[in-house]
Amino acid sequence: MTFERPDLSTIAKVTGGVLFGSGDARITDLLIDSRNAALRQGALFIALVGPRHDGHRYIKELYDRGLRNFLVSEQVDPSGLPEAGIVRVKDTLKALQAIATWHRSRFDMPVIGITGSNGKTIVKEWLFQMLSGEERIVRSPGSWNSQVGVPLSIWQLGPEHTLGIFEAGISKPGEMVALERMIRPTIGVLTHVGDAHDEGFGGDRALKEAEKRVLFKNARQVIDGHSLEVIGQELKGDGTEMTIRSGGAEHVFTIPFTDRASVANARTCIAACLSLGRDVRWIDQRLSVLSPVDMRLRTMQGRHGTTLIDDSYSNDRSSLAVALEHQLRIAQGRPRAIVLSDLAESGLSTEHLYREVAALLERTGIRKVIGVGKAISEQHALFPEGSRFHADMEALLKEEDLSDLGGAVVLVKGARELGLERAVQRWQQHVHGTELQVDLEAIRHNLNHYRALLRPTTRTMAMVKAFGYGGGAVELARLLQHEQIHYLGVAYADEGIELRQHGITTPILVMNPEPVAMETLHRFDLEPEVYDMASLNAVLQHQRSAGSAPSAHIKLDTGMHRLGFQADELHALLEALRRAPIRVASILSHLASSEDERNDDFTRQQLHRFTQMADRVDHVLGYRPLRHIANSAAITRFPEAHFNMVRLGIGLHGVGWDTHESARLRPAATLRTVVAQVKEVPAGDGIGYGRKGVSDHARRIATLPIGYADGFLRRLGNGVGRVRINGKDARTVGNICMDMCMADVTNIRCEPGDEVIVFGTSPTLADYAADLDTIPYEALTSIAQRVKRVYVRG
Repeated sequence: MTFERPDLSTIAKVTGGVLFGSGDARITDLLIDSRNAALRQGALFIALVGPRHDGHRYIKELYDRGLRNFLVSEQVDPSGLPEAGIVRVKDTLKALQAIATWHRSRFDMPVIGITGSNGKTIVKEWLFQMLSGEERIVRSPGSWNSQVGVPLSIWQLGPEHTLGIFEAGISKPGEMVALERMIRPTIGVLTHVGDAHDEGFGGDRALKEAEKRVLFKNARQVIDGHSLEVIGQELKGDGTEMTIRSGGAEHVFTIPFTDRASVANARTCIAACLSLGRDVRWIDQRLSVLSPVDMRLRTMQGRHGTTLIDDSYSNDRSSLAVALEHQLRIAQGRPRAIVLSDLAESGLSTEHLYREVAALLERTGIRKVIGVGKAISEQHALFPEGSRFHADMEALLKEEDLSDLGGAVVLVKGARELGLERAVQRWQQHVHGTELQVDLEAIRHNLNHYRALLRPTTRTMAMVKAFGYGGGAVELARLLQHEQIHYLGVAYADEGIELRQHGITTPILVMNPEPVAMETLHRFDLEPEVYDMASLNAVLQHQRSAGSAPSAHIKLDTGMHRLGFQADELHALLEALRRAPIRVASILSHLASSEDERNDDFTRQQLHRFTQMADRVDHVLGYRPLRHIANSAAITRFPEAHFNMVRLGIGLHGVGWDTHESARLRPAATLRTVVAQVKEVPAGDGIGYGRKGVSDHARRIATLPIGYADGFLRRLGNGVGRVRINGKDARTVGNICMDMCMADVTNIRCEPGDEVIVFGTSPTLADYAADLDTIPYEALTSIAQRVKRVYVRG
């Protein structure tokens, strides 16, 4: 029987919806985000509705761009959409899930459903690495494990697939029922059940595990931490040797990792492969191919002004589509190109496969293609004119340096066995081994955490000053612009100018506009903060000479006593505003101590003063500009401080006002380096400059390529600072040098090249700041710009 995607009439029947217009269109794609849509004839846009978004607002825009199929839950006037097919349902999310449930029912194949608090994505990707040579696998892209992500993952199922691997994630009781109905796993996998998302379960770990096990109610087999009988485990070199008793016999497996989490995830993969009937010898051989998952979708600066997106881990049609969508978000209008290797076995003929790939590249606007591998090279005629092809990696490295792609965002997408990471290493800017990894998905999660605390009408300003709190202002601004933030805040005009030069169009407030000429601010569409009569007069003078001026933001001093008009200066301000032909965009102030409960009375006094002073300004202006005073802590602690805009800063990076809120946020930054050298130091010898850290016993000392010129400050020396190596804390020894430091690894197995975490999940940024005897703001913004920034998603 020939497999066909459903037509729109079938979608109406499956969802219980009402069809308006023609139902003949064959539906090939499901879309939920109008911003990322690579539109084609068979696309169906699903107008999801949430607390802060409504897809119905984008229907006319999508129709004008050529889309003709819509799933809606609100009344839509079809007269303005004469060629559209529209299915109206009661709830578009439930309808999306009904489509996925119906689609899953069409296939009878093994499906692995994975849930747990930690390790879901890693287990899924490692199973893909191990099994992709023998199975045609469809899997959840990235971490698509939510009520929306799961149905979109299930939709990828096709007759060419022989195995499905899907994640399921929940944050409160009851959510797993719908996910189970869609995934219907034949094999269930439960990874570690930890503290993540505990708030939705009242901290009840047993309840959370029981809810997660709902996924397995119809599975023929369930794999968890008790599925394998481990009778021995020993570190061997840079790996772990694990002895397991199975089927009455003992088997030894070599896992290419030593940290506890990776070993546990590999053990889960062994159990899953055994349940699929794989031989123990085959499993042991395939374990050797496992690689860290975090190499996917890493964004970094490349040579010749390029931006590289490293996805040199796997290559199949579904992950290619996800990577191209990610590239589109990162590019923000810049030119795009792709370096693409041969794709994994798909069940399609070679010509059919690459014809689909070429069509996907065309839909997403890719016109510059560099192909690597025999199969893609043989299909070169399908790709845009001017595309270049190379038989293997050696030819690619010899003939390509990306010099003709200056300024482009280049996606490097390839199967791991081809070794495209070698090309990434060659093409990226040459910097030392220390890097600050910024998780853009964590930033987005944290943004949504704070948005959920606001009224739907309250706007958000995101602070990206000080090089984006150390994380890179341009990349953060691109993400925040994509997330439709209302304002960006910078400290100085130079920061705003850089954002404009990189294509950022979101309104930008410059909080310290002097001494830059007002003409410069106006030319780059930057809006100045006006905090005294001199700054106000600068705006007025520019208005008189140029005939127009940028919108101004009036700063009031309500008690912090840094910048702003004080109460006794308000009369002069109001008299000037009576005659001022300028537009005031907002009135703002700063809270001095919103995070400190001891100063709550003072904070409320500030809010009272702000309201009184702002009311007087409104009265003179004759209109009500935006008002904003709440920082990250005040967003959580003082709902009355929200007014109609809030300013979000350190909270975006995963630092809450207290430990409870921080636990609900995700750390966005990880500072990591590597072990450069390990040496044995005899008793009585000192370490580094000044011969500090003399000990009465022999030690093993690791030298790390990070020092005070990188932001790892001298005060962290002599045991004050710590890093994490192979899951264990190591304290500093001796003074911190400019470019290096030393750590005591006497009781830690490590060797040159091993990863070192300075801060991230553990130690946290707050831990690192405490060691520095400072606040997370200073700790994060002190990371030098010579430290490479690498951007990942999840």
